[in-house]
Amino acid sequence: MTRKLKDRIIYEFIWLFGIIAISAAIEYAIIELFDLHPILGVKVQGFIGLVIIAYGIRMIARMSQKGMIALVDDDENNPQDNNDK
Repeated sequence: MTRKLKDRIIYEFIWLFGIIAISAAIEYAIIELFDLHPILGVKVQGFIGLVIIAYGIRMIARMSQKGMIALVDDDENNPQDNNDK
């Protein structure tokens, strides 16, 4: 693993940790200040989970766009013809 990739992964995980910490603080504030029903609290947690998943997808896309991660199809790794089926 190259130094550039390691630095980028560390940078992305710092952002991810920051997003998780801020989301947890916002969730706690919303639940405590507005005294939400437990079902609404679960919905807020689900939304925060979706934000974290979306950030993960965005992180992978950005890293592949910059050439740090090579997203390769299996067909490209296996150059033999599959015509003899």
